[in-house]
Parts: sequence; structure tokens; C-alpha cells
Amino acid sequence: MAHTLLFCLPYAGGSAMRIYGRWQRQLPEHVEVVPVEIPGRGSRIAEAPLTSVDAIALEVVGTLLDRIDRPYALFGHSLGALVAFELARRLEHLHGRPATHLMVSGHRAPQLPPPVAGQYDYTLPDSEFKERLRELAGTPEEVLANEELLELVVPILRADFEAADTYQWRPGPRLSCPVTVYGGADDPEAPLDLLPPWSTLTTGPGDVRVLPGGHFFLNDRVADVLKGIAGDLEPAGPSMAPNGRTL
Repeated sequence: MAHTLLFCLPYAGGSAMRIYGRWQRQLPEHVEVVPVEIPGRGSRIAEAPLTSVDAIALEVVGTLLDRIDRPYALFGHSLGALVAFELARRLEHLHGRPATHLMVSGHRAPQLPPPVAGQYDYTLPDSEFKERLRELAGTPEEVLANEELLELVVPILRADFEAADTYQWRPGPRLSCPVTVYGGADDPEAPLDLLPPWSTLTTGPGDVRVLPGGHFFLNDRVADVLKGIAGDLEPAGPSMAPNGRTL
């Protein structure tokens, strides 16, 4: 049994298994990667996508509680960072199950306004929405060029963008775990000056790690991120072999 569970939350439009499914092979045996699927994608593709961060967190928290049988950490990129944060709050302050580490990537500190109002503009007409997706560079060009695929993907992305754009910050008790923030040096969606305030949301240590790249630096610099995760989750004692799975 691995020492620490690592729950991984997907970015907008992404399947947790597709994004994080290969991480297990690249992390040491003391970490068990648990990709957390949310409605509307992956193994939950038949379910309607949710349109608020609160709804996503409420949907997922019970599943995580059933799974937590040892120390755990949370990781999320972009929208997944917000969801991971809200899960960490609920798990610690409502259920008495604090994380050992919160790792967020590609998102400003949640108490700050977005760099641009209506940052993801989920209400755009389809043609303009498609161009917005191209600007963000997270949707493969072969998907953008395929109308049938777009018909499947756009409703999920609109729901996820709505969740991101309508997120309402609510002050509350601080977390007790370390918070590590990963940022892209050239990410216009999460400028570097909006990352350090994440550290004010915990009584534990905070750290910002900047890597080359734009909003989806995670795809190109995954080895650097995994190296950081492995170090942060290094156990005090020996661990046994992992058994990765998807929720």
C-alpha cells in the first residue's frame, strides 16, 4: 500500500484519467495517483456536466471520503485547482479530514478577481467560442476542426467555463496543510503576480514554482511537476507498492 493518496482534478473539458492516468508510472511507489472524474467526461461521460465549482465539489467530496484510508494530497490544474481547493476546505473544516498537501496549478489565488472580467466567456456564440478555445491552446486542433467532435466537447467546456467564471469567493477558516502553486511563466490566464496570495489561505507553508510555458505548461513540463510532487510527498518511513485507480 502506498503511503499517500494523490487525488487529481482535471482542467476544463478534461478527463482526469486522460490527463493523469500515466502519472502513476512516473511517480515513486509511496504515492498512489487517484484521477478523480467529474460528471460529463471519461467514465462519467453520460452524466450532465455541472456548472458551478460548489456543485462539483459537493458531487465529489463523498466519493473522496469513502476512499480516504491514509494520508492524502490534492492536485488540480486551472478549474481543477479551484475544485481541489474547495474540496480541501470541505474535507478539513466540515469532515475533519485535512489534506497533507494542496497542490494547485495554472490558477490565480481564488480570493482575487480574474485578470479579465468574464475571463472564459461561456456565453459566446459557437464560432467565437471556438476561437476562444484556440486562444487558450488546450483543445487539440483536430478537435476544433471536427464539427462532430465539437458538438460533444463544447457543452462540457461551456459548463466548465461557467463554473470558472461564476465562482464566488467566500472567506473561511484557513487550511492547515502546505500549499504549493505551479505557474506558467507566460500564462495570461494566471499571471505570476496573482499566485503568491494562495499562501494566505493556509497556516502552513506556501510555495510558488514557476515553469516555462503558457496556460497549459503542465503538458510540456509534466516531468518537472512530478519531480516536485514526489519530493513534497516523500514519506517519513518506508512505503509499499501503489495500486492506482480512478474515481
